[in-house]
Amino acid sequence: MDWRPLAVLIHVLAAFWYVAGYVGTNLCTELARRATTDDECRIALGFSNRFDRWLNAPGGTVTSLSGLIAVWVFGYALATPWVALAVALFAGIVLLGIFFWGRFGRRVDTAVAAGDWTGVRSLLTEPRIVLVSRIENAVVLAIVVLMVLRPG
Repeated sequence: MDWRPLAVLIHVLAAFWYVAGYVGTNLCTELARRATTDDECRIALGFSNRFDRWLNAPGGTVTSLSGLIAVWVFGYALATPWVALAVALFAGIVLLGIFFWGRFGRRVDTAVAAGDWTGVRSLLTEPRIVLVSRIENAVVLAIVVLMVLRPG
């Protein structure tokens, strides 16, 4: 049996799951940044956390695993340039999520728990945080481009 169509289907569905969570998390965080009231900020962050926990994190896990299976099923070498670059970029996104965004999220959660909405907004609009977020968005887009175009 040719497993390639099934491998691609699972990987694409997982990627949709992940990207839906990624975009949802980012849009809700951006809404929280631009919120004009504490309630708007709290609600947006609540949805952002849900998107992250329900879609982004598990979708990223399934995308990673299904991607490695697809590489094997299609017979690509991990050293194939577009595969190696996509794996490295996605690994970078995962590590950024664990070590950078995880720590940042705990800082935001601490400020939320203390009712410090001025502090929450200050954290969310910190230029370094916004810059890292925008760069991460570009990297996720680059991964999608690599997956679709498979250059070389």
